[in-house]
Amino acid sequence: MPDPTHDSDPVRRRERGLRRVSTTTRRTATAATAAALLLGAGYAHVLPSVSQLASGVVEHSSGRHPQSPANAPAPTTQPAQTTTGAS
Repeated sequence: MPDPTHDSDPVRRRERGLRRVSTTTRRTATAATAAALLLGAGYAHVLPSVSQLASGVVEHSSGRHPQSPANAPAPTTQPAQTTTGAS
């Protein structure tokens, strides 16, 4: 009985090699996706203040509420300045 690991048929060897490459590629892509998700979740957990500052929403025990600015904008008496970019 011939040994299946030393198959002399080139088509079968090619198919077996392609199957190995495909499996390795699929596993690598899955592992990379899982690692990216875990790192993203870890950073989001470790740095919650950054996401709160960017969104302007502060989390309270009762839920999320918009955070009002510390100082209201001051009114001005000067006319608005606009630039059109035309020469």
